[in-house]
Amino acid sequence: MIEAIIVEIVRVESRTEPPATQVEYAVKNNSSGPVWVVNDNWLIWSQAGKAIELSFKRGSMRKGSEVFGYFPPAVVRVDPGGSIRATIELAWPQRLDRLWNADSAAAPLPGDYDLRVRIGYGLTPEPEKPKHGEGVEDPVFRWQQEATSPASTMTIPAYAGSA
Repeated sequence: MIEAIIVEIVRVESRTEPPATQVEYAVKNNSSGPVWVVNDNWLIWSQAGKAIELSFKRGSMRKGSEVFGYFPPAVVRVDPGGSIRATIELAWPQRLDRLWNADSAAAPLPGDYDLRVRIGYGLTPEPEKPKHGEGVEDPVFRWQQEATSPASTMTIPAYAGSA
């Protein structure tokens, strides 16, 4: 079976001064219709041992987060047969947005990791409006589908505080 939406890690490059890793990934639409890829630029970090996932989907807000007017995800349209590329630079330790992440920073030990990139997308430009009495995130999670890249090796260089 051919996947409709393909996520591929195109390039992973690390440097020691300043310590950082740059990850470039591509999203290709192999479906017969357009898709709208979440383009909020919010990073959700997940790590389990030597496996790291960088997620750019719309995730659940952390419990206790105050919502002052929830808004639909920013998206970019990808037509059938089309693709987009994006690059993120991870500065070590990597600061994380506490709205989506339990920790304020990602500080993995230097070394090699299996890296995956996850994206969210919809088949329409935006989610429907919340129904009466429904949480503000529910329509987004009904709308959003996900795709994840195969693993690629990411080498994290030594950085201050990583000893």
